[in-house]
Amino acid sequence: MRENDRPTVLLATDVFGVTAELRALVRQLSAHVVCISPYRDAVAYAREQEGYAAFLKAGGVEAYARRAAESLRSGAPGHKKSYDVAIGFSAGATALWLCLAEAALDAHLPCRAALYYGSRIRDHASLKPRRPVQLIFAEREASFDPVPLAAQLRAQGVEAAVLPGTGHGFMNPLSPGFDPQVVADELLRLGALLQPEQHSTFGPA
Repeated sequence: MRENDRPTVLLATDVFGVTAELRALVRQLSAHVVCISPYRDAVAYAREQEGYAAFLKAGGVEAYARRAAESLRSGAPGHKKSYDVAIGFSAGATALWLCLAEAALDAHLPCRAALYYGSRIRDHASLKPRRPVQLIFAEREASFDPVPLAAQLRAQGVEAAVLPGTGHGFMNPLSPGFDPQVVADELLRLGALLQPEQHSTFGPA
């Protein structure tokens, strides 16, 4: 694939921010990736508790959604006006979910999205995304059961799956839920998503 043909991706991190571990994951994607985090400065956290405290201090999900909206309006630097794909993890997934349902952003929304373990999506489950989105939930969440949430979202026409045996944060080496085998599997999903003629990779949830 020629350099100019590579898709553009907006990636919204979890509360850890843009860590070295996240950058290593990004290098495995055949795409131009712009990473955003909940934080205005280039901070990153090695511990989830520290990151969560900083996330709340930065304004929480709503503030993060506004930051993501700014990035979507700005487009991919040096490339296309709009991103091809959006990827979000945890808080970043919920922030992007809010953006995907925003009519005012319609001209700036990516063509498609993959959102991982966005647990607070449950607070906004009635929203209707304006672009195709794959929601990938962990099976184990401390504060709620993702299975009925995924079923509700599928009933509303949204692709949503719960990955058996996984815990929140399975894509992040700094998270207790990290699972390298699942990461390998999900990189295949993301590779398919980055193809121009991508197809759903979901099986039964």
